[in-house]
Amino acid sequence: MSFNFDRRTFLKGAGAVGAASLLAACGEKSNNTGNGAAASGAAAPNSTGATPLKEFISFESGNRELESWNMLYTQKAEDANVVTNLWDGLLSFDRYGKVVPAIASSWEHNEDATVWTFHLRDDVDWVDCNGEVKAHLTSKDFLVGFEWVMNAIKNEANNTSMPNDTIVGAYEYYELTKEAGDAAADMTYEDMLAAGVGIEAPDDYTLVFTCPSACPYFDTVAAYNSFYPVAPALIEELGVDGFRACDNTTMWYNGPYVVEEYIQGNTKSYIPNPNYYDAANVSRFERFTVTMISDGSISLQLYQNRELDEVDLGESSITTIQSDPSNEYNQQLCEKRAKKFSYCFIFNYDKKNTDGTPDENWNKAIANKAFRQCFSKGMVLNKFFARYNPINPLKCENDFFTMKGLCYTSDGTDYTNLVAKEMGLDGEAYDGKTMKRLRANNGDIADLKKQAMDELSAIGVTFPVHCSYYILAGSTTALDSATVLKQCFTDSFGDDFIVLDIETFVSSTMKEVVAPKLQSFVHMGWGADFGDPINFLTQIIVHDDNAYYSCNMTNIAGIVNNGPASYQKDLVAAYEKFTDLVNEGRAIVDDTDARYAAFAKAEAYFLDENLIFPTVYDITWCLTHVNEYSKINAMYGPCNYKAVNWETSEEAYTTEQYDEFAAAFDAATQA
Repeated sequence: MSFNFDRRTFLKGAGAVGAASLLAACGEKSNNTGNGAAASGAAAPNSTGATPLKEFISFESGNRELESWNMLYTQKAEDANVVTNLWDGLLSFDRYGKVVPAIASSWEHNEDATVWTFHLRDDVDWVDCNGEVKAHLTSKDFLVGFEWVMNAIKNEANNTSMPNDTIVGAYEYYELTKEAGDAAADMTYEDMLAAGVGIEAPDDYTLVFTCPSACPYFDTVAAYNSFYPVAPALIEELGVDGFRACDNTTMWYNGPYVVEEYIQGNTKSYIPNPNYYDAANVSRFERFTVTMISDGSISLQLYQNRELDEVDLGESSITTIQSDPSNEYNQQLCEKRAKKFSYCFIFNYDKKNTDGTPDENWNKAIANKAFRQCFSKGMVLNKFFARYNPINPLKCENDFFTMKGLCYTSDGTDYTNLVAKEMGLDGEAYDGKTMKRLRANNGDIADLKKQAMDELSAIGVTFPVHCSYYILAGSTTALDSATVLKQCFTDSFGDDFIVLDIETFVSSTMKEVVAPKLQSFVHMGWGADFGDPINFLTQIIVHDDNAYYSCNMTNIAGIVNNGPASYQKDLVAAYEKFTDLVNEGRAIVDDTDARYAAFAKAEAYFLDENLIFPTVYDITWCLTHVNEYSKINAMYGPCNYKAVNWETSEEAYTTEQYDEFAAAFDAATQA
């Protein structure tokens, strides 16, 4: 049974006007040898005897359209989730999260893990959007890519934090290019090598990285965007500005797919790269399409019409299906694995009103420790969790900034368990009834609330404090979730204390809300970039230009640099102490257990101060024609959305099958 033509026609129809803007040069050859390339590759994995899908249609939320096609430049998951299908790096991951070869076929390190050597394949080519070979890839391409990342003028400080920490001379070279100003645009990898940066290419297919200290997790670092290659000829062709802003029609590809068609805000279709180096070893779809869903309420209908092959279900849909044994989908509800992101409320300490003036009422309130702690000690989120997982809502509770599964001590203890112990939560187990962090005081914040209101009233704060929360305009799903969250605020705090105001943006949270600093908080998840807590914790320290949250979300960096107001001095002191604790941990390089213990103390302090408020793990239910347990499942790097080796079925998977998949996966990871 095939729905390909009808499904494609439906999806393209909604964006027919946008399609007119596509460049004809790439569109004319979009139906190239993709089918043949897929057919000549590895067979799709299958454990149930089902008929696999040749084409697959997935989805993305309408507010998560990509903004950059440049893997070296972007730091956003919604960008990397697309580009990972088009652009390969040194390494990838398997479905268990284990590092596996990509362009590097093998690698090793010296005894103290300060020098890492990667051996590259000799059969990797760059192709254009039509799949035509443009250049052969060698180790030089990684030198050029690394210089681009570490050049302050070229990459504008993006993706520099990990190289700064893990490669000899990387930070110094970044500072050198920063001082050079516009002249840095003409600097090359030869200048980088001459400056003593710890990367070298002894031959065309060998790369050697030198770390300033022991770095036993460096292979997980090397899998990140910072270490991806770029063809020197492409930069010569496009120029610095052109390469930074490259899109699907101008970029070159070395990954499993090329873009067949892109309609902004509507669809992205990939077809197999006919010259993919690993074609014989991975299965690919003849066409993989991602359609943007601006309103989640229509997702189920699209799935029912087979215009989607997978759909995450909202609370009402799950309840309807689960409560009716005769519902056709009742036996097809599948609980997904937790996504790799730890979601939090990222407070904004320098909020502006829409006219650009400071929102002093909010800024004074959020700088107050007692006010912030009312969130951690009194906010009941059960109803909000149910928006993700109405069957097992408290599975979604998140009490940490870092993500579970990030790393483990020498005896196999999850790092977040160390944080839990520091916070006094290590004895609290999931019971399906009460949030762990509310058990000590039964969620009673009467005294803390009075303290906050008294202290804040004394400095001119008026109540209730209004909290601005922005959602995508026109999205009923976002509005429903925000409405539930608003009720959680009312139930937990009382409308005399804190009121959630639901505001809207048109298309881009970053451009319309975060850049002008209009939000009281954003609800955002951070995923691991490599296997060490430092890649989480350095996003929220001060005195670091690469601290993404501090510089772009909380705006604490600007407050520290410009000098705090009197009411912000305690807030800044807390951030300074936290930063010192993080730096103490990062200085420990010869004892991983001691390093993790130090980081756990830092994170626990940060959370006790409630400088950020952890909220949920994204554990949802779905209807699907893909076995999620066959997908890449890495805690770090950009590879998880790479559509290779997926097990699929023409018939939808059942709840029973997913339980079996989960059991098999758990058994394999615990073996």
